[in-house]
Amino acid sequence: MTQIPPDNTNHTDWNADNPIPEWYQQFINEFDYELPRQGQLLEGRIIRIEEDAILVDVGLKRDAIIPNRDLNNVDNEILNQLSVGDQVTVYVVHTPFGDQDLIVSLHKGLEHENWEKAEQYLEQEKTLELKVIGKNRGGFLVEFETIQGFLPFSQVAELRRTRDPHRTDEIKRQMMGTIIPVKVIEVNRKRRRLIFSAVAAQREIEKQRLNELKIGEIVHGPVVNIVKFGAFIDLGGVDGLVHISKLDWHHVNHPSEVVKIGDEIDVKVIDVDVEKGRISLDRRALLPSPMENFAANHHTGETLEGQVTNVVDFGAFVELAEGVEGLVHASEIGYTSTANPKDVLRVGERVLVRILDIDTEKGRTSLSMRQVPLERQLAWSLETAESKTAGETPPETSQTQPVDQVQPAATDQPAVEEQPAVEEQPAVEEQPAVKDQPAVEEQPAATDQPVVESEPAVKDQPTLEGQPESEGPGEPSVEEPTEKPTEEKPAQPGIE
Repeated sequence: MTQIPPDNTNHTDWNADNPIPEWYQQFINEFDYELPRQGQLLEGRIIRIEEDAILVDVGLKRDAIIPNRDLNNVDNEILNQLSVGDQVTVYVVHTPFGDQDLIVSLHKGLEHENWEKAEQYLEQEKTLELKVIGKNRGGFLVEFETIQGFLPFSQVAELRRTRDPHRTDEIKRQMMGTIIPVKVIEVNRKRRRLIFSAVAAQREIEKQRLNELKIGEIVHGPVVNIVKFGAFIDLGGVDGLVHISKLDWHHVNHPSEVVKIGDEIDVKVIDVDVEKGRISLDRRALLPSPMENFAANHHTGETLEGQVTNVVDFGAFVELAEGVEGLVHASEIGYTSTANPKDVLRVGERVLVRILDIDTEKGRTSLSMRQVPLERQLAWSLETAESKTAGETPPETSQTQPVDQVQPAATDQPAVEEQPAVEEQPAVEEQPAVKDQPAVEEQPAATDQPVVESEPAVKDQPTLEGQPESEGPGEPSVEEPTEKPTEEKPAQPGIE
């Protein structure tokens, strides 16, 4: 320490002729006339790194000390990167007096730098990749350098797309520990508020991804959400929609019948609207069509059973398999080509057809009922009728209609083949209704019949077999005296 000699000089008289003494100038230079204040930020250079402290030259007459307790608050990754000569920003913990050490904080110095970075990122609208380190009732906690930022649940796109509480909890668990793109939307250093938004970052990523996608491109991604009209697929920063009609070839009542959340699927891009931010996808286009499957399992000339789905003037459409329909032209319906399809077939009835042609490119199948052998039509019709009789017989047994059209034209077939039709005629023998007609004959009260009808009508009433003329000679003596005066006299005027 420099010894200060007694000074008998009048300081106010120092001037060019009377300069400041050298010893006095040296004293002024060595004296810390401007002490650092608590809370002040200083720029310094690391001059020594020890196990329990770091010494920093901050440009003052004493070195600043970063104590071990402060270093414990600094991430080890940052500490391992420090070396002698590095420039650092430190925070003055308190103002030193006398011989006190200048204690500074590296942790708070780094925190100050990070607040400044956050303000810059807010102005620049820069997208950051931050790690989710925790959550509370309102949102996630994210790690921004040495500052802990807040990401509200309302600013997470995945959580905004679902209202299912179970799905929401699952998303929250899955996001823990992940790194997500976010943007700074609020910085308040005094209140220590640093708010981020994943939705804001998502919009920018979506624009980039939308410009990258091409129509017709095949992409792969997980199912992230299911709604009643389709399923959303994550395409890496942007979601695309697979409409329910594009999920599968068969009819789908709800998308959950085909896909589940988390399923990884391939889809085809069919439309991209950059302005509206919409992507239309198609899963069905990558699956074999029902016609392709049908063509692989069936061939021309094969006989199949099908159900009539529509009848028009030029023919009938028959469903052969789910999603596969064929046309039976009007000329191929019956064994005679004069019948109107609407008079022969009805929607819902089952028929036996033969495949004439399968065109997978046009998705058309040509069918014929006429080219099915007659004996096979008859056998199939009988089997179908028997199976219905064994079970619940529907009110309409229209399956025999194609067979009925066969019989009139089957002149070349043996008579044995036509016998089933004869056996089905018990309805003719079961005409007891004719025998029951005495109810009609027992209407003698209807004496008006002789008035309307002639005598033969009256003679038919006594006998069912119409033999009054042969038996009449023997019995007129019994009936004529009583009936002729009452019936014939009034009947004759009527006849006339």
